[in-house]
Amino acid sequence: MRVGIVGSGLRGQMYGQALSRVSDVEVAGMCDLSDRARASAAERFVGPVLSSHQELYALGLDAVVIATPDFAHLTPALDAANAGLHLMIEKPLATTSAEAQQIVDAVNTNVVSCLVAFENRWNPHFLKVRALIDSGELGDIVSVSAVLSNTYFVPESMLSWSAKSSPGWFLMPHTLDLAMWLADSAPASATARGHKGILAARGIDTWDSVDALVELESGAVVNLRSSWILPTSSPHIVDFRLEVIGTKGSARIDMSDQGLHTSTDRFASHWALSAQVDGIGQGMAEWMVQSWARHLVAGDPVGPGAEHGAVITKTIEDIHNALD
Repeated sequence: MRVGIVGSGLRGQMYGQALSRVSDVEVAGMCDLSDRARASAAERFVGPVLSSHQELYALGLDAVVIATPDFAHLTPALDAANAGLHLMIEKPLATTSAEAQQIVDAVNTNVVSCLVAFENRWNPHFLKVRALIDSGELGDIVSVSAVLSNTYFVPESMLSWSAKSSPGWFLMPHTLDLAMWLADSAPASATARGHKGILAARGIDTWDSVDALVELESGAVVNLRSSWILPTSSPHIVDFRLEVIGTKGSARIDMSDQGLHTSTDRFASHWALSAQVDGIGQGMAEWMVQSWARHLVAGDPVGPGAEHGAVITKTIEDIHNALD
């Protein structure tokens, strides 16, 4: 199976390395609009690194990974589906409901598969909680509370396009997907409050912090918080915590503290799940893309799919509309 990767930044390169370890899969090429990203990928990837997805698709592919910024999924996704290519698309599927529906329609019309990259479904911590729920040990889910936030480093240094996104769009799809998956229910309503002005004063016109309240069709209540203004002195650039409360029990996960701490010129907490073993990257994103590829090779279904991604986009859109 020949796979192309649209977007040759850090995520695209990580996906390329992970796919190179899957039997019966060939990473046929990458592309990026950025000269800098192409040059970086060319140092690590032996195949062609092209300047457009049209050139990439012309190589003759079976599937494509869309690893472009949040707002730039639509055109490469539509062109891929119309070319009969299976898709894996970074979350969120799109940043408007209209664009998300266009992708859903193209996937369905062309009878191709699509996986939206909600990588935490491959996280052993959350898989364990899902198993506890499936076994009935937690009972019916009453509430899910999640915090997923970043320090200033992400909007100011890591992302060149943070003004075109927000902590709501960049982070909250992960926690909303987890809540829907764990509670096995879709959103019925959403409202939100937020803060704006701190990042704007630093030249990034987007929301500083978003707090959302989502009611699911099951009656479970979901509390979500995402911020981009944690201090850079924080032990890690990511603060990620989740609590699930059921009628029979509860579960708490703190992904921010995986038990590895160092003290040098500063105190730091490290994510052991993102380590390398024998020079090979490990972690949820790698396991997700490898699982996707193996399922495609075997002809098995993949998911979560485009329709689910569109529901996430619609709910995050509702959340942002409530902020205005």
